[in-house]
Amino acid sequence: MGMTRRDFIKAGIGGAVALTVAQGVDRAQSASASTTGIIVVGADGSDLTPSYLHDYLTAGATVWQYSGNTMTFHRFDEIDSFVTANSSKVILAKSYNDILAAKKEGKVAIVAGAQDLYPLELTWNNEQDLSNPPNNWYVNPPQTQLSKYYDRGLRIANLAYQFSNFFGGGDLDPTTPLSKAGRYMVGQMQEIGILVDCSHSGERTGLDIVKMSSRPVVCSHSNPAALDDNPRNASDRLIEGIAETGGLIGLNATNCFILWSRADAPYANTGPFPPLASISQYVDMMDYIVRLVGVDYVGMGPDWTIGSPPDHTPPPDPAKSFYFGPEFQYNQPNGLQYVADFDTVSGLPVLTAELVRRGYSSADMAKIMGGNWMRVFRQAWNS
Repeated sequence: MGMTRRDFIKAGIGGAVALTVAQGVDRAQSASASTTGIIVVGADGSDLTPSYLHDYLTAGATVWQYSGNTMTFHRFDEIDSFVTANSSKVILAKSYNDILAAKKEGKVAIVAGAQDLYPLELTWNNEQDLSNPPNNWYVNPPQTQLSKYYDRGLRIANLAYQFSNFFGGGDLDPTTPLSKAGRYMVGQMQEIGILVDCSHSGERTGLDIVKMSSRPVVCSHSNPAALDDNPRNASDRLIEGIAETGGLIGLNATNCFILWSRADAPYANTGPFPPLASISQYVDMMDYIVRLVGVDYVGMGPDWTIGSPPDHTPPPDPAKSFYFGPEFQYNQPNGLQYVADFDTVSGLPVLTAELVRRGYSSADMAKIMGGNWMRVFRQAWNS
């Protein structure tokens, strides 16, 4: 009889290999020779600047998975301009092989993502022809601009950000199911080759996505709710479902998603506020995923926001915010706080040292630092 997840959790981290063998999952072999040494930083919404690009090169990170809350065609114009101006150091990756080429050439590969597909909802104004809006959901099948976003470089996307929308539920609506339009959109994303992200989706929508998926699904920047009962974090059910698709959980380095829970909500403006999480507490989150589903389904998703792009202003006062209320965060007037010494890409050696201290093998570290993301990219994309 194969090892059950319950037995695996009891066995601790050392059971990772046993579970992988028992499941017989060939897709879990992510640290191949072609991807060894590739570091993938998932979900980094920091400003696209030459100085931060230099930090990526100095840290030896190959993939900057750049996710904006809103990814319009104008945002892709900005990415293209940045890449053109820094072409000797960075590319916009549209394929798995683009990433391999960037590694070989000593460049950084930007993988573009969106955290909300609201531009693909049916939207119009009084001057537009309702029979031919930007996304025409009146016809069957619907005509959307998804393929145009793919052509521009969109390779990972979340359907809804916090609130429910046309496609499904956000974190604030955890019982809202995936809509008919959402099911169509997930099907199209997986057919075209865009990785589906559940990080800001409500649990019911996330589970619905997992159930219908034919390719890997991820939570690109979420933590286990079992360790921190914050609405932004993922339940064991969702983590297990994502692992079953062959996807992964990218661990978030935002302090409140490690040390702030629903139970802390009454103290969001008065304190006491948590200290900065340590790298040890961050890796505790990784350890939990490894014990739950295996080392092949975990990666980095730190959610850093260095600089000030339009959709990454300092977090609002939780007492005044409907969007990020006190159950999500505490008052941080000086901006978001992250894990101590792991608040930019320059902190990658701190993470590596902690993984070594805990006894992770070089092969497993290669998976966590980028190999698992590369496997997911290869399986989720068409190029």
